[in-house]
Amino acid sequence: MEPAENSGRAQAERAARRPPRAPYRYDLDGLRGFAIALVVVYHVWALGISGGVDVFLTLSGFFFVGMLVRNARYGSDLSPLPMLKRLARRLLPALVTVLTAVGIAAFFLLPNTQWATISGQSVASLFYFQNWQLARTAGDYLAADPTTSPLQHLWSMSVQGQFFVATLGIVYCTAWLTRTALRNRKDAGAWAARAAIIVLTLCAAASFAYASISVQQDPATAYYDSFARGWELLAGGLVAAYLPLLRIHSLVRPMLAFAGLAAIVLCGIVVDGRLFPGPWALVPVLATLAIIAAGAPAANTSVSPEHRPTAILRFLALPPLVWLGSIAYSFYLWHWPVLIFYLAASGQRAVSIGEGVGVILVSLFLAWLTLRFVEIPLRYPHRNPAPASSRVRWRRRSTYPAIALAVAALMLVGAAGGWRVYLNDREDRLAQSLDPIQYPGATELTDGVRASPMPWRPVPLDAWHDHPITAFDGCIADTDSEELVTCEYGDLTADRTIVLAGGSHAEQWVTALNQVGLDEGFRVVTYLKMACPLSSNPEPTHFDGFPYPQCWEWNQRVLAEVAANQPDYLMTNSTRPIHFEPGDYVPDHYREMFQFLSDNGIATLGLRDSPWLPHFPEPADCLASGGDPEECGISRADVLSAANPADELEGEIPGFVSLDLSDAICDVDVCRAVEGNILVYRDFNHLSASYVRTTVPEMRRQIGEATGWWDN
Repeated sequence: MEPAENSGRAQAERAARRPPRAPYRYDLDGLRGFAIALVVVYHVWALGISGGVDVFLTLSGFFFVGMLVRNARYGSDLSPLPMLKRLARRLLPALVTVLTAVGIAAFFLLPNTQWATISGQSVASLFYFQNWQLARTAGDYLAADPTTSPLQHLWSMSVQGQFFVATLGIVYCTAWLTRTALRNRKDAGAWAARAAIIVLTLCAAASFAYASISVQQDPATAYYDSFARGWELLAGGLVAAYLPLLRIHSLVRPMLAFAGLAAIVLCGIVVDGRLFPGPWALVPVLATLAIIAAGAPAANTSVSPEHRPTAILRFLALPPLVWLGSIAYSFYLWHWPVLIFYLAASGQRAVSIGEGVGVILVSLFLAWLTLRFVEIPLRYPHRNPAPASSRVRWRRRSTYPAIALAVAALMLVGAAGGWRVYLNDREDRLAQSLDPIQYPGATELTDGVRASPMPWRPVPLDAWHDHPITAFDGCIADTDSEELVTCEYGDLTADRTIVLAGGSHAEQWVTALNQVGLDEGFRVVTYLKMACPLSSNPEPTHFDGFPYPQCWEWNQRVLAEVAANQPDYLMTNSTRPIHFEPGDYVPDHYREMFQFLSDNGIATLGLRDSPWLPHFPEPADCLASGGDPEECGISRADVLSAANPADELEGEIPGFVSLDLSDAICDVDVCRAVEGNILVYRDFNHLSASYVRTTVPEMRRQIGEATGWWDN
């Protein structure tokens, strides 16, 4: 009996030491509701980034870390399993429900060209690594259109899931080690909590420093980075830990609450959310912390904050906002898929005010259904204590949904895996050559070859994977690299050399240039980097406008090495499209770069950039949805100037020769999505390798005329 008595005495002592339960913060439920309203409004009407997600992250850290620290100090069991089970019951039912619904809707509403993205992101969301998937592809989160994934918004759920597991491990491990070291002291629990707080403080500081640096170097990736986002959640958690020590004067509380709510409202208007999670994310984070602090119970009191004379807190505790906060999780899960599927079904790029209200109401209804019939039964399976027969029936009612969700999760993983295997098998067949009689491609435009209608190749489903050989050979540098990656193609034994340098729009031509080199006896040396055209621009930017310093460093190295090696010719792009206006032009930084090459004795083959199609819809999506090649293309006059703007450089810069393969892509009036039975584009602005392969005759003619190396 002695061990039992000791155990009972220890539990009684811990219970006596545990502080009284803090009053329930209805104002924080309302703040959650206010934040989800901001997020949804900004998403539905494409207003940008509201900062509401950052409010969610901070609140999540406040509640979760606060609970962990209390357990570290007063809890008798530091096993993580009960907490993990609790998290699973809280998070997975609604998530699996939405993922299943999205998979079914995608099958019926979206072209099969988008299924791979959705299946991959479904698995990533289910296992909480969706943010890393998006970081790898740097998905644009600023606006929605029908080509956007209906699961893109789940990156924040993945960040939170990873944070919950990592923080649980950090706090409990730290607490266990501290308690073990101080097992004979009565205040071991207090020291365990202090040690956990110190470790979390160091983690928060490291995360903030990392975020401040990474948002400058690679903001698109940093936006989704769990390590860069961690400080936002930890800030909330540390305030929860220090809150009992705060002594805030009653006159200061209203000012804190007002300033906090005002900052949250204005955040999306005055702060560029693309700079998150760097220092600018302090605006929504500190605003959230201010509201938390404003409503904190005074020392040694149990007065609930909504009963204090603080107008902002009373506003946040209003029943409509509290109710919205109660369904915020499901509402967040549903609103983005509903919006994306509506845009896909309607063929629109944006919604009107009335349509947006409809999207919100449908999302609210689905969120309520999910809460009522999925979340609550599985989260609280034993809510009804009596009688026993009722408990049995309740357990049955909660067991069936749990089994259904488990089956749905398995089906999601199985379907995604099966689709991936199917696509991989198709990718292996992409390399098979096409009969030039049945699939003339560009030669139908340049050589007058005519072919009977045949099934398109590649089929729209395979278009995205129809990359040039350099992509498979690892011969293009990533965006975050400044190192030179060089490869050789063509006739590797030849004395004559053409360097192909630039970004993916130079890379797309390597398939044809390699074949011409093999046929005519010259070597092709590549210097390629993603999203980085060869240029003298000292301040290059990504497509989204963010600084791209790695591109500048890479350009400097390429130009220096090319000047030292003295190839016979350097081929690169000579023009860029005029976005949002018809035509194309030669950027000034291109001119400066061409002049630099000329001054260093290097002749340049300036290749006019290929026409860019509209981003919505992607040509493959348009074709897969039943569109014809012409309506899935674009008017030539909308993307190309009447004359090649680079032609004038031939008389200005010695050694510069202008090449133009536009007539191998477009006829006199239109740039179609399919020519000669071959898909021209693999996405809206890159040519398919299969089509580029058919431009070999025209490229051979133009290079031969420019260099004089052979007779055409």
